[in-house]
Amino acid sequence: MKPMKIALDVDGVLADIIQVWINEYNRKHNTSINKETVNEWDFWRELGVDKYEFYYQLSNCWSQWKEVPAMENGVADAVEKLHSFGVVDIVTARDRESTKYVLNWLEHNRIRYKEYVAVPDGRDKANLDYDVFIDDSPHNAVRMVSKGRNVLLYDQPWNKSVNDERIVRIKRLTEAVNIISDFNTKFGNQYKLQKFLG
Repeated sequence: MKPMKIALDVDGVLADIIQVWINEYNRKHNTSINKETVNEWDFWRELGVDKYEFYYQLSNCWSQWKEVPAMENGVADAVEKLHSFGVVDIVTARDRESTKYVLNWLEHNRIRYKEYVAVPDGRDKANLDYDVFIDDSPHNAVRMVSKGRNVLLYDQPWNKSVNDERIVRIKRLTEAVNIISDFNTKFGNQYKLQKFLG
């Protein structure tokens, strides 16, 4: 049996790029938006920012890659532990302009991965052949489980509304390590026939 394939998202899972965007927005508009109050995936609409402008600005935030904080302390160690269960790929919705900055950030933060997979739209991830997805997008998570994928949803203010019982919510990557370890212990190399909550 092939090794388990784990798809690991960047924005909102490994890197806190939204905090950088919020800081920039607050600076430019003299506002005091707090990330913890962002309770919708497309929160930028309420701010009068259209989708294309938001993603353009978010992409530009990556040019400050040295200033982008990790989502949690010890992120590289947690990712390293995920490698003990199989192949870990970075799977991200990404434009070409920010890719070089994201790659720099991953290297700078010592995050090891096998392949870097960029898709034009996050919803496309569900069509990829992975056994486990670790993501923060509520839309991606719902689409992934609807296609029979295992999803670990990295807890963020913008995905609190997701309550699909097939989706496992995690607050830290170490929780993902523990869940996958338990799953691997329980099912061994028969994991492809099982679902986390199936």
